[in-house]
Amino acid sequence: GGGGGESGGGESGDGGSGDALGLWPLGAADSMVASEVKSSDADLLAAAEGLRGGRLDALNAEVASRIAVWSRAKELLESQLEAMESVSAYAVLGVSPDASDKALAAAYREAARRTHPDRGGDKAAFQRLQDAYSDITAARKGAGKGG
Repeated sequence: GGGGGESGGGESGDGGSGDALGLWPLGAADSMVASEVKSSDADLLAAAEGLRGGRLDALNAEVASRIAVWSRAKELLESQLEAMESVSAYAVLGVSPDASDKALAAAYREAARRTHPDRGGDKAAFQRLQDAYSDITAARKGAGKGG
């Protein structure tokens, strides 16, 4: 990630607090975006007419830049969430989602032998395994997928 700096030339009404995700400090551009989103079109037009020279263009560029940062952060978070969700139950069993029911059952039995608390395994890991297998088999029954 880059470190695009704040434009330092405006007032910051946010007291220097961080954003909800802790990705970057909030500054004047963030306050501006929040203010613009909450403002009516008439209020925005009146404020824009009061700006001189290239100040409106500079403000628009600053806001557009911050929105781009927010958009990239959103895309990153969505992609990380998708990756975590795809790992889920199939990863617990160590198989891919296209594994046959037979391969799925075999993977479950092998993992159950390794993680069963009576055989020295971890109770929490065994429970995750059981939950994952249950979720997959229920979803497959509902989808009519066999193998």
